[in-house]
Amino acid sequence: MSLRQTAPWSSRFAPLPSAFLVVAVVIVPLIVLVVETVDDPWSVWSRPGITGAVWFSVWQGALSTVITLAVGLVPTWILARFPVRGRPILMAVFTAPFVLPTVVVGAAFLALLPTSLDRSLVAILLAHVFFNVSVVVRTVLPVWRSMDENLLAAARTLGADPLKVWRGVTWPLLRPAILSAASLVFVMCATSYGVIRVLGSGWSTVDVEIYRRAVALGDVSGAAVLAAVQALVVITALTMWSRRSSEWAVLSTTIPTRRRRPALEVLVWIIGLAFLVPIAALAATSLRSSTGWSLAGWRNLFGLTESRLPDTKIVEAVTNSAAYAVVAAGIAVPTGLSLARSAARRPRRWLTAIVDAPIGISAVAVGLGILITYDVDPIDVRASWWLVPVVHASVALPFVVRSAVPLIRSIPSGLGEAAATLGASPWRRWVHVELPLLRPAVTAASAFSLAMSLGEFGATSFLTRRDTTTLPILVESLLSRPGSLSVMTGSATAVLLLVVTGGLVVLVDRRTPT
Repeated sequence: MSLRQTAPWSSRFAPLPSAFLVVAVVIVPLIVLVVETVDDPWSVWSRPGITGAVWFSVWQGALSTVITLAVGLVPTWILARFPVRGRPILMAVFTAPFVLPTVVVGAAFLALLPTSLDRSLVAILLAHVFFNVSVVVRTVLPVWRSMDENLLAAARTLGADPLKVWRGVTWPLLRPAILSAASLVFVMCATSYGVIRVLGSGWSTVDVEIYRRAVALGDVSGAAVLAAVQALVVITALTMWSRRSSEWAVLSTTIPTRRRRPALEVLVWIIGLAFLVPIAALAATSLRSSTGWSLAGWRNLFGLTESRLPDTKIVEAVTNSAAYAVVAAGIAVPTGLSLARSAARRPRRWLTAIVDAPIGISAVAVGLGILITYDVDPIDVRASWWLVPVVHASVALPFVVRSAVPLIRSIPSGLGEAAATLGASPWRRWVHVELPLLRPAVTAASAFSLAMSLGEFGATSFLTRRDTTTLPILVESLLSRPGSLSVMTGSATAVLLLVVTGGLVVLVDRRTPT
């Protein structure tokens, strides 16, 4: 008796909740936004600011990608080819920034850089490198680490110098992974929103321009055209990336065959410590007032003193973010694991494309589209408290699936078949056989969902109100206000977000088998 014979219903219908979630929350709002608001799509491109935002997104994204690859490939090479003491710590340092809230990354560089650079192109580029190096490490390192040393030695034996070995052997093997990483990094930098909102005074990516046109200029038609064009371009780039790397690779723990190189070990640790400098600067800013060191920002954050910042409900923002994160995880984890369980056994490309849509479609456009789509009776849910965590769940869903599929595939199929042979029902097989083995996947999915919800900024900036503000919205608001108390409180809030989301990433790395 096979699992396919005993559980056809679950195999066929398990992915539907995930697909429905993404279609209802992401795809339909974008379509309605375009259909309802766009009148003359060609005239949009002649409006001031449109072409400038597109051009800045392209060249800034390309420059950020080149710098990120240049910085990221150095520690990737060292960690892949040589034994390094403290490798798990370094991996956590290099990979944690990717799930940090973008407003926290912006706040960290705002605290680190002098006033002459803190809202400049240099600040934007540094923040993008800090945020995206993890993509390079996670994508390229497994390929580089699995490269056969004997193949390289054979090339050297035949007289090839190091440059010829790189051009003739190493580069062809690494090229798919590097191009894959470059595609995703470019998408992340070109569509940057939170970092630009915090650091980019005078600069505007397409995402920021969508927000500006919809909120400040009232040009919803222009915002919709930008959102639709960006979705087409980004989804195309992500499709190219997905063909090369369908999920984040599980890192090997095999010890490299080369001997330890102390100089390279020192170099990779220097690079790793450099990634901690912005975090340290952010923590210091949360403790430094105009008159000296102070805990006033942290007292404000935890409600230990009456806030002197008007219209700032800090305790409510903390409560809202925590509640939204728990509800979002409660939605994303079971639906994502159900889809991952089905995809691991019978992949469906069309379904994968739908679930990956939240990565390719601007979260800013999603928030704006939801306001327009669901402004009708009897489904006017724009003021409903559960709308924000549902959107957060859709944003986290692709990462839940990608983190769970490799773990599910590692479970031997014979275990379930053996239990079925002994008379176990499909439900008993799931509870007593598969679920205990899936605990690492559940842990990873829960951590990713919580982290993504806590840091979501794009759609939330449209959907929250004064009484439903979240921590990323509060950070951006506080850091944009004058006065040391506002900056201290905003920095303290950013540090709190950083500690929580960073801790969740470390939990994933510790629980995920490698």
